[in-house]
Amino acid sequence: MTRRRGRPMDLRLRVRGWLEIRTPLHVGGIARDPADALPVAVDGQGRVYVPGTGLAGALRGWMRGVPDAEDPLRELWGFSAEPGDEQTPRNDGSRVLSAADPQRNGQAPHTGPMPGWDDDLNDGQASRVVIRDAVIATSTRTDADGLPADPLAPASLPVRHGVGIDRVTGAAATEFLYARTVVPPGHYLRLELDIETIAKHQDRDRARLHALLSALSSEQIRLGGARGRGLGVVRLLGSPLAVHEHDFTGPAGLLALLSGEPTRLEPADLTGSPAELPDRRELLSVRIEWRPAAPVMVREGEEGAYVGTLPLTTRASGDTVALALTGGSIKGALRSHAEFIERTARRIDAPRASVNAPAREHSRDFLDQLDELRAVRALFGTARTSPNPGDERPLGAGALIAEECVSRTRLPADLWDLVLQGPSDDEQAASEKSSGEERWTPRSDEGGRRPLSLPPAVRERLSALGLDQAEHVAIDRWTGGAADKLLFSVLEPHDVEWEPIRLTVDLTRLGPDRDVALALLLLVLRDLRHGLIRLGGMVNRGFGDVEVDSIVLTGGAWPDGTALEDALRPSDETCTALEEAWFTYLDSR
Repeated sequence: MTRRRGRPMDLRLRVRGWLEIRTPLHVGGIARDPADALPVAVDGQGRVYVPGTGLAGALRGWMRGVPDAEDPLRELWGFSAEPGDEQTPRNDGSRVLSAADPQRNGQAPHTGPMPGWDDDLNDGQASRVVIRDAVIATSTRTDADGLPADPLAPASLPVRHGVGIDRVTGAAATEFLYARTVVPPGHYLRLELDIETIAKHQDRDRARLHALLSALSSEQIRLGGARGRGLGVVRLLGSPLAVHEHDFTGPAGLLALLSGEPTRLEPADLTGSPAELPDRRELLSVRIEWRPAAPVMVREGEEGAYVGTLPLTTRASGDTVALALTGGSIKGALRSHAEFIERTARRIDAPRASVNAPAREHSRDFLDQLDELRAVRALFGTARTSPNPGDERPLGAGALIAEECVSRTRLPADLWDLVLQGPSDDEQAASEKSSGEERWTPRSDEGGRRPLSLPPAVRERLSALGLDQAEHVAIDRWTGGAADKLLFSVLEPHDVEWEPIRLTVDLTRLGPDRDVALALLLLVLRDLRHGLIRLGGMVNRGFGDVEVDSIVLTGGAWPDGTALEDALRPSDETCTALEEAWFTYLDSR
């Protein structure tokens, strides 16, 4: 009998469902102009989508868990042999990978055949997981072909802006302005996933699929870019969700597939055997209950029709929006204070370029400011794209993720559209005709006219939700009076309730810097608890003061959840160990 060659497939597990976007999502596309905001990816039909490669990378990254010298998931997700890789046959039919194998890293070579698969695949193996491109839609409706019926139009997507803050001047860093287009929460990704398997490993692959779907259902897997800033959280919807198993071992299974009636699996059918996944990564969750003591807001990138400066909002549901503190803003405030602590303790000044130095030198010094401190780098990540000769850790993202924090107070979408865009053209034309004045915009005030105030009805609705318009004027240093054409207006959130701030720390990623980085994190949280850290924008103008009610740590040395005050007690063994590691770190530099 001729031996079957290639990749065997007796059965196929097929998943069809939807992923709900829970926080803004960005999967980068190709920008036509470097000065424009980084666009989202679109397919050949102009639809916003997440490429299958991006989905596969995120799913594979979660399944890998704690990296090991011998990757047990190579036969599932595939691999390619690098030049110089060879597999030497043995008498028992197994093979020994050569010293050039990419998995070696000083470890003992892998012996034995790829588990349950063809031993002749010396040059690598394709992935047994097939993931299709995920089109983003505004609803979960599908057409007759099972494709999304309401694809999202890319023209209406918002843009998120960010800026690097120079540690010496406190102003915007040179050449560090960011802008990326994002998909707002409340939209959906079409999930189409297949796993090819054989009868021998049917139960194990079912269990692996169940673990993957459970992780998607519990928001453990993020997609796209800027995940450390809270972007890319998705959740698998329980309905509509279909899991089928296609059986190719006999006529009955083939006929069932061709007739459109394959075996449907329920969640209980997927849990019969162990998944045999690598160890899971160890995570620490931080939940911060807080309330604003002054207006707290991140500035919207656009100016409003009536008010120049508006708070940033994000979609909460189809007919409401919520104020948002971006994860990047929260993470930036925490990182800046962490650098302040470490620089003070180690007596290290931030590098700075001379005033007349070229822009490139200022940019290089800003990167040096971010990458100079080891404990901060471990916790918040590195900024460089190429290593320095003296680097002790590889480049990469930090261990801390700051989730986007939104307000519990919800604003009606029609009200916010009116504040942002003004009345409709017909209403505006009627108003201009009756008043004899043209419409004012914050950037068109060349005639010295005073901007129009919010309509009383709109002001009352905003005030009931905790937002009020405030006006500020610049003072002329010579006359002592109001400066000409320098009247500013801000919509300030005075009485807005917020969701807790949530942080996640990947303890596994910290590696040998775990204790030092945790000690630094506890110091930062302590100062936040004492009101020494301001959040949001315009913090030098009276904004950003917060009052923290509680901080709870869950995970790592505090598996059942521990208040920050208890974690900082001198009698706590973990606190003592972290304190010792911190002082040892300071003494070693």
